[in-house]
Amino acid sequence: MNNRMLRLAAAAVVVVAAAACTKHDSNSITGSTDYTSVALSSDPTSFNVAVGDSAEFTPTATTEPQGAVIANGIDNMTFSFANPAIAEINGSGYVQGDAPGSTTLTITYTDVNHNFATTTLDVPVIVGAP
Repeated sequence: MNNRMLRLAAAAVVVVAAAACTKHDSNSITGSTDYTSVALSSDPTSFNVAVGDSAEFTPTATTEPQGAVIANGIDNMTFSFANPAIAEINGSGYVQGDAPGSTTLTITYTDVNHNFATTTLDVPVIVGAP
């Protein structure tokens, strides 16, 4: 009878220990269960374009602290300008100058895997005369 009680007590400890564990969010990019945040970057970090000209840029989302690039990160990005009369993202995906002045391009990444948290990056844009 003591052996049976001992096994029952051991089973109860295992059940309680399993119930106390918390689910970790698995990151499919890094294979890690560590919490990660997202950092945004832009290459270049600012733009100087003339009216009618455009400049290619590469926005990148990376997990932090691992530094792994999110392969489909651009799919979850939106782009907006503080003054859309000065610059825009053209049909080729480049920053295009429309009128002389300065504005800010805001890149917003929505992390669809972590409660739709958003990260933003502001990139200065200066548009000069043609």
